[in-house]
Amino acid sequence: MTDKNVQSMLERFTWRILANHVSAWELEQLKKRIERWDDWCEAFSALAREHVAAGDEALAGGHTLSAGNAYVRAASIYHWASFYFVHDQAQFRAALEAGEACCRKAAPLVSPAMEILDIPFEGRMLPGYLRKPAGVARPPIAIFCPGGDSTKEELYDLGQHVVERGMAFLAFDGPGQGLVSTKLKMRPDYEVVLRAVVDYAAARDDIDASRLAVGGISYGGLFACRAAAFDDRVKAAVSVSAWYTPAGLYAHMPPLGQIAIKQYFGPDPADVQNRITMAGAAERIRVPLLQVYGGLDKASPPEQAYLVEREVKGPCRTVIYDEGVHVCNNVQNKARPLIADWLSEQLRPQAAAHK
Repeated sequence: MTDKNVQSMLERFTWRILANHVSAWELEQLKKRIERWDDWCEAFSALAREHVAAGDEALAGGHTLSAGNAYVRAASIYHWASFYFVHDQAQFRAALEAGEACCRKAAPLVSPAMEILDIPFEGRMLPGYLRKPAGVARPPIAIFCPGGDSTKEELYDLGQHVVERGMAFLAFDGPGQGLVSTKLKMRPDYEVVLRAVVDYAAARDDIDASRLAVGGISYGGLFACRAAAFDDRVKAAVSVSAWYTPAGLYAHMPPLGQIAIKQYFGPDPADVQNRITMAGAAERIRVPLLQVYGGLDKASPPEQAYLVEREVKGPCRTVIYDEGVHVCNNVQNKARPLIADWLSEQLRPQAAAHK
């Protein structure tokens, strides 16, 4: 009999897992193998190791692109291995460290290549990756941050859509995300973090930082909005399934979520949530904003998007997929191309010149 924690995780996150490098068949097999919550991390880690082995075999045969893609899948699956598995810090860290190693192996092999980044922030380094389109000397750039329980690996596929449209894509883990959560926790003024990442991008001579957008999923979407409000270098912003404020959510989280969120948000998650808000920030946004929400999303319903839309001073487009769940992971085939197309429109030279 599968325990209630495993059942809850699979009910809540199946679409999210399927949208990020775990096949439907693989997930069905995992469901048969994971009966206890304590089995979760090792079961996903074993699957990740299978993809690493496939990558190693492809690389030995000279199939570098296949190898790179296999390592990317493995990195994503290691993220799922660590997901909410905070009660066993040894396994939690081991899975995340293995995922980082997979990213490094994938970096020179995928197309276009990934550059593995260490971004300075308040005396520490934030891990990230940068992908640039081939044949573009100084491309515009979209900087994306994950959500409150997410990592940069969940942004890889969206980044592929962005890069295919001639833009660079930078994703990173900030406070409360991935391995960074072992040292720094989520903060309401996350725009300070994004400012440091924008500083990093703006200092590069291979990026056109005059055409720079920020975006994020879930909490990352709210943080992108705050960055657009407080950093004049941001020319456009994307918010996917975020909030005007997540205040009060902690009390309604399932027990496992209440435990896990302390890894990401610190010992008093409710206080952090209550201080995260677009109040006083939304009205400062004067650049184009795209909001993408799912109509079936109970965690961040479309009403939250309309609260933001009501206060922003710049052009705002709000897209609701009626059948969409949180981060529209069940309709990612629609949402991700939409986001990339919108970014390409906002960051083309003529559009940037008029902002």
